[in-house]
Amino acid sequence: MSFSSFAEVTSYLDSFSYIQTASAGLLREARLERMSLLLDALDHPEDSFRSIHVAGSKGKGSTCCYLSALLTAAGHRTGLYLSPHLSDYRERFSLNGTFFDDDLILDTAQKLERTVSSFSLPEEYGQKKPSTFELYTAYAYMLFKAAGCEYAVIETGLGGRLDATNTLNPVASVITPIELEHTNVLGSTIEKIATEKSKIIKKNRPVFLSMLKMDAMEVMKKEAERQNAHLYSLSDELMSLQTDTMECGEVCTFSFRDGYHASLVLSMRGEVQAENAALALLTARRLGFYIQGKSEKAVETASLPGRFEMHRYKGKPVVMDVCHTKVSAGHTVSSFKALYHDKNTACIFAAVDGKDIDGMLSIILSSFTKVVISKPDSYKKSNSRKIYERALAMKSDDNIVVYEEESRSALDEAVSDSSAVLIAGSFYLASRFGGILNVEQQ
Repeated sequence: MSFSSFAEVTSYLDSFSYIQTASAGLLREARLERMSLLLDALDHPEDSFRSIHVAGSKGKGSTCCYLSALLTAAGHRTGLYLSPHLSDYRERFSLNGTFFDDDLILDTAQKLERTVSSFSLPEEYGQKKPSTFELYTAYAYMLFKAAGCEYAVIETGLGGRLDATNTLNPVASVITPIELEHTNVLGSTIEKIATEKSKIIKKNRPVFLSMLKMDAMEVMKKEAERQNAHLYSLSDELMSLQTDTMECGEVCTFSFRDGYHASLVLSMRGEVQAENAALALLTARRLGFYIQGKSEKAVETASLPGRFEMHRYKGKPVVMDVCHTKVSAGHTVSSFKALYHDKNTACIFAAVDGKDIDGMLSIILSSFTKVVISKPDSYKKSNSRKIYERALAMKSDDNIVVYEEESRSALDEAVSDSSAVLIAGSFYLASRFGGILNVEQQ
């Protein structure tokens, strides 16, 4: 097979998405063995760079972005692996904040395809060929090796313990806030989910923790002790943090107990971004890639699609933010309301299966008069009609709840009698609306 475009590469990799059958559970349970065998066949490209491994329920993508920017500012050739993407698959892997050259992308894909064509996994590990996520992960590692990366910041996919990325031996692990998510896979309590994510902590390697709930923190402390991993907790290190969402950006100030102080205006708005930035700076300072002045500037200018993006549609302000837990929905709504105080605002909402739908709806219905339930991209399963029915059952007499599956119709409905609109929920919702909003502003 010969690739002539990146679209052909992604079509090839996506063809390994398996239908959920009886073997799906086996495929997940054998994920680390499967990934290890694939990396054996590829001569372990992940050993060619130093990695920082990041897990969590919310904020992990932004934290990864900040860490990548900090490493780049310190002069390191740095790869960044994220998932999912919003509008362009190349968002999943970048080099010093930019996309890879087309020639390198195609050449690396060719090498991967040649290996996979003759590669087969043992029957006891489920499907004989690697899954799409396993292949994207291996492809990212190959790109980072081919580009001569010194470092790579790697975001986990689902969970941590059995995630394909957990075959890494990172220089450090970073764990962002943990909430109820993917409960059908990771467990129904914060403690169970934290246990899954704690397994990225590696023996004798430091771990950096965001402000975690007590039950999640206890899990992390126990795992760090088992692994003899030095634990740095933002809760212990940080003395104060203040943040305000403003038109110019997220204006935040934080002070650490060791005397470090920073006042920043972050390009990525939203009150959660201050904590993500503080965690990344803590990591940089302890690992030795902090440079006074340069590091702060790098964090201020770092950005990712879908993080409190500000648009206009038919003359009305529209904010788009990915959030997929009750707590993150609360932060998103709080930041939105800090900018738009008028009660006459609307929210477009959708989420994929496995999320705390009722929890997120409770936040949204209590904050917006009009709620438009829409449909995310079909890549992940979502019962948008069921979400609409739940919203109808939960709404008060003050709420207007509307169902509009088509994106432009949902936008038209939301702005028709509202002063400002929030689009909140799944990545796969934002990916549908991003294109419309970007065209509108051209």
